[in-house]
Amino acid sequence: MAHFSPAQIITVLVENVGTGELWTDLGVTAQEVLMGFVIGALGGSLLGLLLWYSRFVADLSAPFITAIGSIPVLAVAPMMIIWFGTGLVSKVVIVAFSCVIVSLTNAYRGAQKVDTDLLDLMRSFGSSKTQAFTKAIVPGAMSWVIAGLKLNVGFAIIGAVVGEFISSSAGVGHMIVTGSSSFAMNQVLAGVVVVMAMVLVFGLLIDLLERVLLRWDRR
Repeated sequence: MAHFSPAQIITVLVENVGTGELWTDLGVTAQEVLMGFVIGALGGSLLGLLLWYSRFVADLSAPFITAIGSIPVLAVAPMMIIWFGTGLVSKVVIVAFSCVIVSLTNAYRGAQKVDTDLLDLMRSFGSSKTQAFTKAIVPGAMSWVIAGLKLNVGFAIIGAVVGEFISSSAGVGHMIVTGSSSFAMNQVLAGVVVVMAMVLVFGLLIDLLERVLLRWDRR
């Protein structure tokens, strides 16, 4: 039975830093995560908020949203690779797919939770629906949007790694697959540690974004 220790994992990480492979893998995966996160999580949040405009469209699309959200990313990742190739675009699409439904549903629920008395008051003063959206719905749903972004940090990184598992020449997922194929378990565990570190860093960035938005909201 193979034995692993933190020292062995650290040795692998130090060696990869020395050769530059770790920075290359990190850069590739981080680019995929950032681009897919912006498209999927932020785009999904915007779509969820916009569904507030039409309850009919929201109710009509709800079953399709639920159905799409139930599809595992492992099931669609091979199709994305076939459709969009083995490069950056396919990984970005996989990450976006992993994020969009959670952000969409969270943002829409947040929009529905906005105080109806406030909306009635704005209507009584002649506010348009667009004014109600920008002045009440968006600020009121912001905590739900941020919660969706936090949930999607892990989904985004998992999506990128899954895409790299299937087809890639670089990235943290590629690092793990390469270690698995050669039974280098220390490299596999080193890749897992890198994934965990990425989740923590991206989570801290979302926390920073939350503080900025809340400070702006108070003003």
